[in-house]
Amino acid sequence: MEIFSVFSTPLLVVLVIFLISKLFKRRPKNLPPGPLPLPFIGNLLQLAWINPTEPYRAFAKMSEKYGNIMSIQLGSVYAVVFNSFEVMEEYLVKPEFSDRFYNDWMQERTFQKQLGIIFSHYLSPWQELRRFSLRTLRDFGFGKRNKMHPIIQAELEEVMTNIKTKIKEDNGIITFDGYFSISTLNLMWSMLAGARYEHSDPKLLKLTQVIKDFLASNNVTTNVLFAFPEWRHWFPDLTGMTAQRKCFKETNDFFQGIVNERKQLEAYKSMPENLIDEFLHEIELQEKEKGKGNESIFTEEQLVALVNDFFLAGAETTASTTAWCLLFLLTNPEVQKKLQEEIDRVVPNGTFLTEEHEPLLHYTRATLSETLRMGDVLPLMVPRSATEDTTCGGFFIPKGTYIMANTHKINHDKDYWKDPETFRPERFIDDNGHFKSDPRLKPFGFGKRACLGERLASMSLLHYLTALMQNFTFLAVPNESPPSIEPLVGLTNGPHTYRALVECRF
Repeated sequence: MEIFSVFSTPLLVVLVIFLISKLFKRRPKNLPPGPLPLPFIGNLLQLAWINPTEPYRAFAKMSEKYGNIMSIQLGSVYAVVFNSFEVMEEYLVKPEFSDRFYNDWMQERTFQKQLGIIFSHYLSPWQELRRFSLRTLRDFGFGKRNKMHPIIQAELEEVMTNIKTKIKEDNGIITFDGYFSISTLNLMWSMLAGARYEHSDPKLLKLTQVIKDFLASNNVTTNVLFAFPEWRHWFPDLTGMTAQRKCFKETNDFFQGIVNERKQLEAYKSMPENLIDEFLHEIELQEKEKGKGNESIFTEEQLVALVNDFFLAGAETTASTTAWCLLFLLTNPEVQKKLQEEIDRVVPNGTFLTEEHEPLLHYTRATLSETLRMGDVLPLMVPRSATEDTTCGGFFIPKGTYIMANTHKINHDKDYWKDPETFRPERFIDDNGHFKSDPRLKPFGFGKRACLGERLASMSLLHYLTALMQNFTFLAVPNESPPSIEPLVGLTNGPHTYRALVECRF
């Protein structure tokens, strides 16, 4: 015991000095200002003190003191947060700010490799995958109204039928909990595989739930793996890594199964019918080049990761935006009434929206823009990373820095929007009553790394809202408290489950 007491104090001092030297090692000069990080945990405690579940609100609050280019320490991860539109518009379009932050934890989703299009490196393979995807999707009708309208209308017909059935079964009261996920997944699936699933298909129902659970589990402040990715090896159950690995396996197995089906059909060998076929055809061509020493990014693992990325980025965000829109409309009935009056005037009853109708739906497009602003499905953009040592606003940004763009801050900027917490589509209407876009609304991102699915998302949202308003009225359920408009926070923000009284209009 005496021996222990003799050595314990010096050992403790040495340990403390070691930890301090590791945690407060010399940092580069002229980094952006930020709160003083605490040993080991960085600024996690300060973030939790301000807002324990919504990091983007905490960042916005901190920016009042530290500015719109701010340093933050998330456990073992150093990051810089952009908090203004001006900073994002100037820097996120530059190549040196166009890489993706990526670590070993993120690679677990894609076979322990940096695959797919969302998180791939800026130069290669991202640019090659982007060119291939855009070219192939366009070849099969992506972005072409005459090709996409029938696909969207087929989904809408089933949505309308399902809602009418539920109205009869449940006295008009419908629970909205991922209600549009299957439909929007089918839209994406039509683009990628040239097929669709029935809305009751158990495999697709399971896939949507797995994707939803994954998105809900990824929050910068509540998911410890953002701050301490190495903990996934030490505490897989405690950190949720075991559950996430199960999710990764289920989604990858699902998409691999689809790839296997397309391979067995062998259409890719002579007449590719969709993106998956074209990718398989490219794999076959590249296999012939291997003997010449050429490395190829076209592999089956890359294909599975690519398809997974399209679903993760496109389907759930569109479904959440639609659910947000209906929630805002039932809590703002005067907006819903004005919206229905415009649609009744422009689109004949019993018909779908056409190309000729679209430019006449000024208030409808304004309502969607306001939904994208206030619903804020992606309040923190997909993380960027610096490709090299660079500067931003006069501050030094080291290569590999984790860069977060706080779009929630620009969507709720009181100096610009005046009443950002009010759902008011009129802010997107000019003096002549026409729709006007706003450059500060950037739901699909900045620069070349903006979302590839913007065209499909914008078109489908307009069609869905028009059809829903044309056929139904969404009301608060009598004798129930109004549904909350606070978000269900995760990697994306969707509304909490809510109930609505739905009435057929005709």
